[in-house]
Amino acid sequence: MPILGLGRLPIPTAQIPVHPDQPVRLSSHFGVPLREDTVFTNRRGIEKRGIRKRAEHALDKLQEPLRKMLEPDEAVLHIARGQMMPSGVERFFLGVHAYYLAPAMLVLTNHRLLHLFVTWDGMWKRGMRSARWGDMEEAKAKGLLSARLHIKYRDGKKEIYWRIRSDEGKKIQLLLEVLLPTAAGETSPALSMTSLCPDCRAALTPGVYECPNCRLKFKDERTALRRSLLIPGGGFFYTGHTLLGVAHCLVDLVLLFYLALSGLVAVLGIVKPGPSPGGAPPNKFAAMVVVAFLIAVLALHKWIMARISRNLIRYYIPAS
Repeated sequence: MPILGLGRLPIPTAQIPVHPDQPVRLSSHFGVPLREDTVFTNRRGIEKRGIRKRAEHALDKLQEPLRKMLEPDEAVLHIARGQMMPSGVERFFLGVHAYYLAPAMLVLTNHRLLHLFVTWDGMWKRGMRSARWGDMEEAKAKGLLSARLHIKYRDGKKEIYWRIRSDEGKKIQLLLEVLLPTAAGETSPALSMTSLCPDCRAALTPGVYECPNCRLKFKDERTALRRSLLIPGGGFFYTGHTLLGVAHCLVDLVLLFYLALSGLVAVLGIVKPGPSPGGAPPNKFAAMVVVAFLIAVLALHKWIMARISRNLIRYYIPAS
């Protein structure tokens, strides 16, 4: 729905004031324009050695994509680690493994929120997304022990970023309160978070796994589904989550082993000794029940892996 009058609102410049008692300090680190009065300070505008160290470490590893992505009069205001929060169903079945999905860095600039996919040591994985501040209808960062960034976009979509440090969340909330009112007129055609080509930065079309501009190819949903169903742990291996792939491969193999064993009992009548001397061996009916149960568990396990792999593929992972 168009928002009347938004075009008359100013777009925040790199000089937008954040801390009333701190002067704007615009500089460049590793060739990346940034605001030292916000990147290296806490929410009160006080510079901290630990904050500077974390920020410089992240900027060092992300300098390549940031130099490519930043627009004229765009500067980094803050950078923090965070991840897309999986759905409740995915968190339930993954358990602690949910913490290992799609690590990323969130980069807040005066124009937009950048979502860069990284390895666990912070190296860029050639995946990037972007949303203008004007594309957000609401955005709040909250939490005590750790923060979550809740975003509602103007097209109605919602996203939650979690695993954000509590102090980082407070800083993000401060910047949101400064940027959102000022940037309401700077919307994109998507009115939401958009995936970008890592080579040419063109906007990517949902469901089309090839860049419309430079023809870079990305991994696709059909291949992810096929590998999830046919290869133990295959969906996670395909999306680059090797540890999750190994864990789910072991689960698949254990389920397949017991399924084959129970199938031999149910179909051929092959039985093994009872659990104790003199105990009755398992019969064919009991084995058929076990087979049905194991098939259901394996199907559910495959479905969960296929669903999560599909969602990861929709973040656009380069094919090479």
